[in-house]
Amino acid sequence: MEVALSPDGHRYLASVHKRVARPFHLRWLLPRLLGDNVKRWAICSRVCVVGFAILTAIYTKNPWMLCVGLLPGIDFNWRFPVLVDGAGMFLALAAALVLPHSIPLAIAIVLLAGCVRETTPVWASIYAWHPILLVGLIPVGIRYLMKQGDDVLDEYNAWILEHPFQAAKRFHQGVWANPHWMILPWGGLIAGLAGLTPQLAVALAAGYGQMLVATDSVRLYQWAAPVMALATTQVLPTWSMPFVVAAVVFNPWKGHGG
Repeated sequence: MEVALSPDGHRYLASVHKRVARPFHLRWLLPRLLGDNVKRWAICSRVCVVGFAILTAIYTKNPWMLCVGLLPGIDFNWRFPVLVDGAGMFLALAAALVLPHSIPLAIAIVLLAGCVRETTPVWASIYAWHPILLVGLIPVGIRYLMKQGDDVLDEYNAWILEHPFQAAKRFHQGVWANPHWMILPWGGLIAGLAGLTPQLAVALAAGYGQMLVATDSVRLYQWAAPVMALATTQVLPTWSMPFVVAAVVFNPWKGHGG
């Protein structure tokens, strides 16, 4: 099976056989479970994208919010499946939804999620709007103390990892003030901004804030999608939901999602 690979995807496949540089060194669980079989990665990521959309519909209590699976930053994980983001988002939202019913199970899920991607426990806490899920950072801290390896790509990519703030500044030059990059990829979910709550403000700050230390944009800030979707359902009437979905699916400014 052939799939499109991003630079990160090459790193995850390499991490199956050797130590890699941080932050990929922290994301050890999926490479350990899936190995270098890209078919397994594709199945995992795509099932998680669908699962994330379903969980968002449950989270918002609105079936129309299944459309988050078609946001460019989420769909990116379908098109480039050798990534950990899809699984991370799914586990974070699963932990948040389970928390009111079983704290031990939610903690178990978020501890697992912390081994998938180091930011996942933070997102789980934001989705649940409860700090207890930050306990998922414990395995992240333990892994951080373990020896990392060298980057497996070229010198330029190694420089990016060694100088994340400088690299982010270079890659995002002219992006911060560009609505085509920063706002329009949300499509119809832009309406959620009209219902800005403290939870949504924190979610957006966390999402966009990641751009300060990374070279991607849309696929980072759209981790806030469940909270944005929730806000959208709270500020718009039910009859408008099909139009929101259409504005997500047929958004001419969605871009490639990277």
